[in-house]
Amino acid sequence: MSSTAPDDDSTSPPTHATQEQLRALAHPLRLDIVHRVGHRGTARAADLAADLSIPANSVSYHLRILARGGVIEEAPDAARDRRDRVWRLTQTSFYFGNGTRSADGADGDYLAASGAASLAAFDRMRSAWAARLSRQSTGPDVDDDELSSLYASDLRISAAQVRELNSLIQTTLAEYNALNRDDQGVEIPGDPDSEDAAFTYQVLWAATAHRASAEGSSSPRDG
Repeated sequence: MSSTAPDDDSTSPPTHATQEQLRALAHPLRLDIVHRVGHRGTARAADLAADLSIPANSVSYHLRILARGGVIEEAPDAARDRRDRVWRLTQTSFYFGNGTRSADGADGDYLAASGAASLAAFDRMRSAWAARLSRQSTGPDVDDDELSSLYASDLRISAAQVRELNSLIQTTLAEYNALNRDDQGVEIPGDPDSEDAAFTYQVLWAATAHRASAEGSSSPRDG
């Protein structure tokens, strides 16, 4: 649900997350909750507690923070009665990046909130990867079809090429994300576009420029 938008106006999405939304998203568990609400379409605290194997009162606490931040809202049309609290996302995606495009215009504060949300996304991925490694260590009970992959490399390319690569990856991920989800991001029952069972994968794409900071350090040279 959350991603960093490119700086190029031609490829950036129309709406960036607000500073309040970013502050609410700056927690790995709340990112998990947001993804589960998005995939379900609507969800109750009890649904999310079962999905994430955590106490319902803890989920309710984080739901209140997400609601105050404008990330989720109540869905009364999906409720059984007035006491039944059902939640949905306020928007299908939450983009964050250049603070000059934030609605409140507070560049420094916005970038700090964006950075905190980014670090939460890294923490969420790290936890998922650690859990995968733990399952692998148990041996034959791990499903071989539940593939995981990691690729790390240094690329020597220009900022314009990074923006092009960023746009390509976002487009490709959107195409694959649409295979088993509707246009609102809600999971379609079954595996309509997969020959085998479909799993939910966490995907994180990040690129950052390396700049020498030590005085007198030499820059890499060709050849």
